[in-house]
Amino acid sequence: MSNHAQSPMPERATKRSISLASSLVDEVEERTGKTGFSAVIAEALEQWLAMAKLREVVIADRSEFGAVSDDALRRAEEEWSASA
Repeated sequence: MSNHAQSPMPERATKRSISLASSLVDEVEERTGKTGFSAVIAEALEQWLAMAKLREVVIADRSEFGAVSDDALRRAEEEWSASA
C-alpha cells in the first residue's frame, strides 16, 4: 500500500463525483455498508496506483536493459522452485 494510508496524520479527504454501475455499488455496500464504501474505493485506487507505478518501472527497466532472456527466466524459475 502507498504512503497515503500510512501517513501519521490523516490526509484531508477530497470529494469526487464518479459514476459506477448500480449492481457494483449494491454488491460493495452489501459487504461494507454505506460507511465503508469510500474505504473500498480508496483501497482499490491505492492498488491501481501501485500497479501503474510497477508497470512504469518494468517499462523503464526493459527500455534500459532489454527483455529478460529465456535462459535467465528459466534459471530464475528453477531457483524459485528449488527454494519452495
